[in-house]
Amino acid sequence: MDIAKSRIGIIGGGNMGQAILKGLSSGRPPAGLLAWDALAACRERLVREFPMVTVPENNRALVAASDIVILAVKPQVIGPVMAEIGPDLNEKQLLISIAAGVPCRRLEEHLDRPVPTIRIMPNTPALINRGISAIAAGSNAEKSHLENAQALFSCLGETVIVPESAMDMVTAVSGSGPAYVFLVIEALTDAAVGLGLARDLARKLVVETILGSTELLKSSGRHPMELKDMVTSPGGTTIAGLAELEKYGLRHAFNAALQSACQRSRELGG
Repeated sequence: MDIAKSRIGIIGGGNMGQAILKGLSSGRPPAGLLAWDALAACRERLVREFPMVTVPENNRALVAASDIVILAVKPQVIGPVMAEIGPDLNEKQLLISIAAGVPCRRLEEHLDRPVPTIRIMPNTPALINRGISAIAAGSNAEKSHLENAQALFSCLGETVIVPESAMDMVTAVSGSGPAYVFLVIEALTDAAVGLGLARDLARKLVVETILGSTELLKSSGRHPMELKDMVTSPGGTTIAGLAELEKYGLRHAFNAALQSACQRSRELGG
């Protein structure tokens, strides 16, 4: 399947659906872009903000006009959506779902034919094309389908291929991960304000420090422990701060958070 010649339909016009539309419509867009959402207000916004996108009358009309169908809906509505469109999908199409926790087998239960199915977990930095999307194949998907999915989602940032058995873990790390980072930024900023810094200055210091640190880690290829040690002088300020973080169980808190998020992803999968 040639992505540039494909008609791509997206069911769900929320933040991630719009991010995918924005990414696909920039550069060299595919032959056709379609989108649909259950909310009339969202459909009106899609028409207003994406003039190159066709908004059909319903989900089934979108499926009939698409080569690739992307489900950008919440996991709680996957069942009703698939019950509606499943009988219309055929083996020449590609079905992609970004619903957190929903395994390919749950999608395939609604299919009358061996439709290639792909499960993807993007994250919210995709909104600025800096996300990372983990991609896993369903039982009928082949290497070419994975390559097509990578080509599609590369417009949102980096992509990685993983076995579907790893997707709940991926969801806990990179899917939920931005929220953890934002919480850390919020906590560091509040602590800096507590020291007496103005909030605007505190926020700028924290955000730029985290941004610069991650860029240094990525570009240097060094282990984070090595970079941490570069900042940590004997008897200095950094080791004093790190000792408090260890005392209050920062590592344990992150481990517990990921374990809980991973378990919740499994529960959503049913």
